[in-house]
Amino acid sequence: MSLVDISVRVALGAGGIYILLCAVLWALQEKLIFHPQRLLKMPSNLSAVPMEIESQGVLLHGWTVNAEQDGPLIVYFGGNAEEVSVHIDEFASRSATTVLVNYRGYGQSAGSPSEKALVADAQTIIGWAKERFPDRPLVLFGLSLGSGVAALATPDAQPDALILVSPYRSVEHIARSTYPFIPIRWLLRHPFRADSAVAAIPRALVFAAPNDRVIRFSESEAMAALLGDKAKLLTFDVAHGAFLFHAQVWEAVDEFLQTVHDDYGSSQG
Repeated sequence: MSLVDISVRVALGAGGIYILLCAVLWALQEKLIFHPQRLLKMPSNLSAVPMEIESQGVLLHGWTVNAEQDGPLIVYFGGNAEEVSVHIDEFASRSATTVLVNYRGYGQSAGSPSEKALVADAQTIIGWAKERFPDRPLVLFGLSLGSGVAALATPDAQPDALILVSPYRSVEHIARSTYPFIPIRWLLRHPFRADSAVAAIPRALVFAAPNDRVIRFSESEAMAALLGDKAKLLTFDVAHGAFLFHAQVWEAVDEFLQTVHDDYGSSQG
């Protein structure tokens, strides 16, 4: 066999492997992006009242926390491997009312997750929350995957502020850092282009971790940079999923919520 024949076979083999890898990434992207978690036990916090809401024929389950509070209205969107009731105790300690609803396929919520479905559900949930708790400043709170959901819901919801934990510009930007040789843009069915909503975001408190191994600090920093003066970026040396178990993070959240509440009161007065 000549060197030419060997080179051709190697090239064809490499090309076949490349095509196979692209096909696998295309076919399995839902499993790479979404990691539904079951509800292991019902929350015992008395401040959390179970609720359900129908969105596009799918029944979603969640909780309203601190319904009697008169502070800001928070709508929370969790991470891609998070069942949201794990944060009920933290939200119950805030001077705010929080609505937490599990994504499709997560907790007790029916259906299967997708970008289109999650953003549509977010708009339905926000509308439900605003109708029941009017005359409150609205804060969308998103962690990791949820930061993109919150951002993409912003143009329709028109919140007063966002809180973004480990945010990103898009899933494409995240994937490119892992698969730089793959045409990610052409393969993605769930791009979560959070950067497309930057102009609609009024102001944001942004949290990021320099050693984040899931969403790189440079990615969160880039999203914050797109927001410019509208964003306040705070960094904490915590693991990706540990932000909301960190007391100093909540101190910053409380301070931000108070500012949003005061500014809203001044604008209404």
